[in-house]
Amino acid sequence: MLPSIDDLDHYCVFLDFDGTLVEIADRPDDVRIATPTLQLIEKLQDKVGRALALVSGRDIHVIDRLLYPLVLPVAGIHGLQRRDASGRLHSPVIDQTVVEAIAAQVEAEFHAEPGVVVERKTGSVAIHFRLRPDFEKKCQAFARRIIRARPDLHIIEGKMVCEIRLHGNDKGAVIATFLDERPFKGRKPIFVGDDATDEPGFVAVNARDGVSIKIGDEPTAALYRAADLQEFLLWLAELVAEPKTLAAPTKSAGVQ
Repeated sequence: MLPSIDDLDHYCVFLDFDGTLVEIADRPDDVRIATPTLQLIEKLQDKVGRALALVSGRDIHVIDRLLYPLVLPVAGIHGLQRRDASGRLHSPVIDQTVVEAIAAQVEAEFHAEPGVVVERKTGSVAIHFRLRPDFEKKCQAFARRIIRARPDLHIIEGKMVCEIRLHGNDKGAVIATFLDERPFKGRKPIFVGDDATDEPGFVAVNARDGVSIKIGDEPTAALYRAADLQEFLLWLAELVAEPKTLAAPTKSAGVQ
């Protein structure tokens, strides 16, 4: 069930990307956002006084490319990076050589396995096994071996992906940071996501008496649910639609 929201003037919105605005692809580079969805985001941004941000597992520069020509406040790498509404970037100092070394280990382990996709990001390495679901346990076990002696690293598990990431903010913490800043401050938050990586965001929004929406049927802390991406996008289209006005009655041509 999705919520009924009559007036967006007092809300701000946070949106996940993959699985929320676009269908998840077998390979991350294959994703493209539909023009009608871009137009929906732009309309929604206007409806909430530009208090809209994306909260994604992707790099900020990748989100910018996928959403072009829109440029939004955004959190990337599950909260490790952030660009606020003024355009200022916030990110911890990241030793990318650590990421490159981990990526090399992962690629050496799975190079002979077609369908296991290694994605290098800022501060993290994602191992995608959507094309090889039989490798789920092997990928997870290998990731755990890598971080065993590395207190600076942790694992984020999502839909058919296992990610090794440097420690930093999660989606809940980064949403809380946005909510302390204009234009989000003082507004009731809405957060929409589809994966286990979005759960900290749902918890943070629930704590602010907000609206949390999970896409899919997996267990969740979200208060509302959409069956799939299409149901969510239809709800969003209705949410941003201009109210219909009744046409003025025409006078009869007959005798008054």
